[in-house]
Amino acid sequence: MKFILIGLVLLVGLGYGGAKGYLHYQVRDHVETAVLVTAPYAVLEYSGISSTLTGELTIDDVRIQVNGYRDDIQIGRLGIKTPNFLSLLKLSDLSALSQPGGDSIPEFLGFIAEEIRVSVTADYYREFYKNNIEVIAPIDIGQRGVQCVGKYGYSPKALQALGYEELIMSTVVILRQEENRFITEMDLDIADMSGIEIDVAVAGNAMMGAAMGNAYRPTLHSLQVKVTDHSLNRRIEKYCTELGLTPEQIVRAHINALQYFGSTMGIEFDEYVIDPFKDYLAGKSTFIATAKPSAPLDLASIAKYKPSDVPALLNLEAVAR
Repeated sequence: MKFILIGLVLLVGLGYGGAKGYLHYQVRDHVETAVLVTAPYAVLEYSGISSTLTGELTIDDVRIQVNGYRDDIQIGRLGIKTPNFLSLLKLSDLSALSQPGGDSIPEFLGFIAEEIRVSVTADYYREFYKNNIEVIAPIDIGQRGVQCVGKYGYSPKALQALGYEELIMSTVVILRQEENRFITEMDLDIADMSGIEIDVAVAGNAMMGAAMGNAYRPTLHSLQVKVTDHSLNRRIEKYCTELGLTPEQIVRAHINALQYFGSTMGIEFDEYVIDPFKDYLAGKSTFIATAKPSAPLDLASIAKYKPSDVPALLNLEAVAR
């Protein structure tokens, strides 16, 4: 019996090793093709490929240097996440995805990017920020409160003043089709800054909707945004104070930035969002905003309403904890 068990263990181990080798071979072939395709625009390098029994498949130690820029982007792991290793093997048969009734699409599919390292003085970041400001062309960009709370994003100078020399970001996006709704879960964590979790549920079947092309009208079932402060609020308060702002002016600058963010989506936030946001600024670690329309809402229809009416339309509310 002992020898049978040992044989079974060896057989399973060899099978897993062979499947892993086959999977890595397929992925390496696709990655090398991507390296060649991106060569005219960027240098793409990586150290290896990894997979786990829990269903993750990544290329590791990725370095991207876009042509025309001196500084590079470094990513610790970049890849996909599935329910298990068997799902990875099924997903590797890309041709099966297009076959009617195929079972290669897993229960959920995720995208991973861990430890994205960006220097705050990187030339591409400086140009990105500069171009963004030129497009927006805000008349209040020179105001101290606008700068220290990052109303239009943080400039390299502001990030350094906040105590950051490098941004280290990790993100996971999970896509899941349930019986009557399609769910997207996005999780972004910026080390020593903040964490953002966004959960969106859209009514219906996303695959069928995508097949409709421009005729597809997604309807919002629910939305939750959770922001967790790691140290950013304290850093902003310190920086704004050094610029000469009073505590009341700092809060007003935050609210002004929040309302600007809402205006970009056609929303004017009311007291059910602003009051909890003030509590969050006052020392609560987490701010959670939820939207639960009484019936699935056609997202395109929001533009037809006055911004001040949208919070009620979305049944939008928030809480700080």
